[in-house]
Amino acid sequence: MTYRQNVPCSMFHVSCFMTDLIRDNIPNIRFLSDMKDFVFDVAWFEKAPNAEIYYMYRGLSKDKNEMEIMGKNNLRYDITVVPPKMLGSEFTKTIGHEHAIVPNTNITYTEIYEVLNGEAIYLLQKYENNKVTKIYAVHTKAGEKCVIPPNYGHVTINASNQELVMANWVESHFKSGYTLFKNNRGAGYYALANVGTKSLQRDLVPTNNAGIKWIKNENYGEVPDIKISEAKDFNWLCEKFGIDPAVPMYNLVNDIEKLDFLKHPQKYSWDR
Repeated sequence: MTYRQNVPCSMFHVSCFMTDLIRDNIPNIRFLSDMKDFVFDVAWFEKAPNAEIYYMYRGLSKDKNEMEIMGKNNLRYDITVVPPKMLGSEFTKTIGHEHAIVPNTNITYTEIYEVLNGEAIYLLQKYENNKVTKIYAVHTKAGEKCVIPPNYGHVTINASNQELVMANWVESHFKSGYTLFKNNRGAGYYALANVGTKSLQRDLVPTNNAGIKWIKNENYGEVPDIKISEAKDFNWLCEKFGIDPAVPMYNLVNDIEKLDFLKHPQKYSWDR
């Protein structure tokens, strides 16, 4: 990864507010070379030239006062830009990560995302005793939110022809882990646009996701069936914490106590 100013992203039309928010910030760039251990299409990867895949703007705020509010509350607001690309036969994605365990507990930190432009598929996989026990593919459109519960790793997929721009709130001190995704070459399922061989066609998982061909990642051995969902199916999680799914998420900087679940997930019930 590297850093560079003035990344040429068409997302700058999203809003004047977002333009101002990232204009003077240097993004962390994820290159194709960083994704060697995460892509499905290895044959394509070995021949593909290195390229910029997505851009991460970390620790953003509108002004100094709001940055101080975030700092005092150990919270961070980020924006990630994922242009529409193909990774060979696979739709473009982030490499995926797991969250750190909250000290003196057995659960991990949580996170909340909001799509600002385009569409995202958040692939969430739950870990129990080092085994993946649940997998959701949550289709999230512009203006919608997705909460990542405790003990879930996740990957973001852009399977559209639009630039995906998404924001997240997260506890500011923990470090994400990549080991489980790296060791298994990605998440429990790959989202493919096309399947070239008959053997792969036999491995396809039937779903109602038009345009996406889901295939199990055999590096996991066994994975549960993937559950295709919409972000609205999980609005109850936002509402549980008093977050209006229809209100822009950045506004929570002025209602910061509603994000306590990101710092202290052990204090809350995560059952419906």
